[in-house]
Amino acid sequence: MLRLLEVQNLALIDNLAFYPGKGLNVITGETGAGKSMLLGAVSLLLGERATSEAIRSGQEAAVMQAVFTPPPEILAAHDLTAEEEGLSLCREIRRDGPNICRINGRVQPLAAMSAAGRALVDLHGQNRQQSLLDPETQRELLDSFGGEALAKEAAEVRRQYGRLAELNKLVTSLGSDDASLAREADFLQFQLTEIEEAALSVEEEEELTLDFQRLTHARTLLEKTASLYSELYEGAMEGAVVDRLGAVEKELASAASLDESLSDILDNVASATQQLTEAARELRAYHDSISLDDARLQEVTQRLETYKKITKKYGPTVDDVLALAAKLSEELQTFQARGEKLAEAEREAAAASASLEKKAAKLSVLRQKAAAQLSAKINEALQSLALPGAQFAITVEPGEKCGPTGCDKVEFIFAANPGEPQRALAKTASGGEISRVMLAIKSVLAQQDLVPTLIFDEIDAGIGGLTIRSVADKLWQLAQHRQVICVTHQPLIAAAADHHFTIYKEASGKRTVTRLRKLEHEQRENELSRMLGGEEGVALQHAKELLNKNKK
Repeated sequence: MLRLLEVQNLALIDNLAFYPGKGLNVITGETGAGKSMLLGAVSLLLGERATSEAIRSGQEAAVMQAVFTPPPEILAAHDLTAEEEGLSLCREIRRDGPNICRINGRVQPLAAMSAAGRALVDLHGQNRQQSLLDPETQRELLDSFGGEALAKEAAEVRRQYGRLAELNKLVTSLGSDDASLAREADFLQFQLTEIEEAALSVEEEEELTLDFQRLTHARTLLEKTASLYSELYEGAMEGAVVDRLGAVEKELASAASLDESLSDILDNVASATQQLTEAARELRAYHDSISLDDARLQEVTQRLETYKKITKKYGPTVDDVLALAAKLSEELQTFQARGEKLAEAEREAAAASASLEKKAAKLSVLRQKAAAQLSAKINEALQSLALPGAQFAITVEPGEKCGPTGCDKVEFIFAANPGEPQRALAKTASGGEISRVMLAIKSVLAQQDLVPTLIFDEIDAGIGGLTIRSVADKLWQLAQHRQVICVTHQPLIAAAADHHFTIYKEASGKRTVTRLRKLEHEQRENELSRMLGGEEGVALQHAKELLNKNKK
């Protein structure tokens, strides 16, 4: 529900705070006191067009802020999170620069704030747009009135429509331009063939790289290994390392025969001699394996160029190229099976379409039954709201095409007087009449309509006498399910309120400002007495009687 509405610098309002409570709240006051400005602030929060002319003279900006305690389902529907103090909507209108809208202090587009606001507040008044005039809302209300059976069938239609949409999307993708698909398949095949003919492998690339290194430096390696072998084993001018180490080993063996403690050192030298001898043999074998093979070098070079070309084009690594080849092969298989998949998808889509029509027809029957019942209840409610000859109906007719909500076009139609043709509710009647129609609908659908706060602007316009009592009773009954805020000039409606506020003007310095205060019991008696407009004593007594009679 709405916990706080704060308005700053809007027309005659300099700084006004409104704290409505649960149940029925009424706002009364003299004509021109500022009731329309207060509701105008609500309209601005709901997305109404704003101009700088609304800003209080001498000020640079007007600010409207509302704090709500919203139901969890509304938060979930609009992806919102309530802060500890509630959900806050704020709009700032500037003389220079753009408007600024905030939800919980964070700047948001006006459309987002408007959507959230309209889920929280339903404003009904003279020449204002109302949620119940929206065909989508009318269908939703009818469906909610239809109960569990209708809700279950509507869910089935929505599920079947989703399935059909998926199949139609698949058919479209599979059945797109054949020439374009053929060109794409040819290109995929060309890429795959080029990769497969290259026959790349990580192992071969490593071997080729080593071969290229050896073949490129073969002459240098021959010279170096020959020289090293000579130094190690034979041919050195001063004796090979192995020979000299052998001489050392003999001398050390002679010394070890005199002192056994030299035995470990002798073993180490002998082991070193053996290892160097083995190294020399391996070096000789490596030297003998080296070939000055220019033909092989050219072959390896060309093969590495193939690797470089393919990895540059499809890589950057051989593993990447091989992964791409697998993907291309899979895509080609998809193209090859496209014709078969298309035929299957078309068959499934046709079956889903037939199933959707069947389920939508069943849903339409349930809606027509619910429409008749709901229309009867609303017509009954209208009889006590100064519209005894009015006729309300709900039409359920085939729409242009089926959608996720079925194939029906749901519309609320209305005729205010006998003999008049029924027309769409959005095109019917005066503001006062349509407000009473809204009240009748809201009273019947109080359990189905999820908007938590309802605001009625002068719903009593054009009616009087005993009808006012019925309107007051309807408002009070509606307030048992929703927070209701009503601007009224009728003492009977004001007396039925759970919370009574008065709006008035007063001089502040050299300026006139609009003020709002909540009335306690004695203050309510005086305000009702003013509204009754009779002699002071008689009017006051009547006011007391009204309040006593409306104690709940």
